[in-house]
Amino acid sequence: MKLKQARALIADAPQPSAPARPRRATPAARPASPADAAAPAPDAGEALTDTAQRILEIAERLFAEQGVEQVPLRQIVVESGQRNRSALHYHFGSREALVSHLLNRRLHEVNRVRHRYLDELEASGRPIDIHAVVQATVYPLVEVVLQTSWGTNYLQVLAQTTFSPALLNKGLVDKTAMSALYRVRDHIHALLPGMPRDVLRLRMIWFMDTVVYSLAHWVRERGKRNRAAPPVEELVDFCAAALEGPRKPG
Repeated sequence: MKLKQARALIADAPQPSAPARPRRATPAARPASPADAAAPAPDAGEALTDTAQRILEIAERLFAEQGVEQVPLRQIVVESGQRNRSALHYHFGSREALVSHLLNRRLHEVNRVRHRYLDELEASGRPIDIHAVVQATVYPLVEVVLQTSWGTNYLQVLAQTTFSPALLNKGLVDKTAMSALYRVRDHIHALLPGMPRDVLRLRMIWFMDTVVYSLAHWVRERGKRNRAAPPVEELVDFCAAALEGPRKPG
């Protein structure tokens, strides 16, 4: 899925599920063919060779430090210790495919954390409001930044791809890695039923962009090795107010 399409899907109003169509009886169910099954999504648990893992790790660091579109692919190969200069193309094919694999690998990790936050919110028995939903959106990113070795680099790469005109129209994102954000979207639409949909769509896009940019900016300003917590609640308050703030009359 293109990055631009992913942003639109997250922001758009949830569509009601279509009623299930009655199915004809068949003599026997046939086994699903490979074409029937959904393609497996690339994630952190996908089997990768040691070489591919090393290339991804080096690429993530270099992209974060120098820019996704600026790092020569040859530099990634050299710094990953590969003698074969075609190793990157063998494993990933292109820069876009490398970025896509890198993003989806981490997006699936963040998606799992975000589902956990949403599950806890929904199971708490407390009334759910915009502030709580924003917390469940923001804190997973903060958690991976503070508690993983890859979070700071990933956040820099995510910010670059989110705001890159050259990458917005590339098919980089696996839709299944966005499932927690669809839950966020559904909560926000349910909590703001009186907000015009075109207005809420814009606010949702700006909300997501603000979270990514603000945390990435904080990481870059403070340095990757500084593990002090960012001013998360201020960011949450800002985003919640922006989402539910009243519109100017007229």
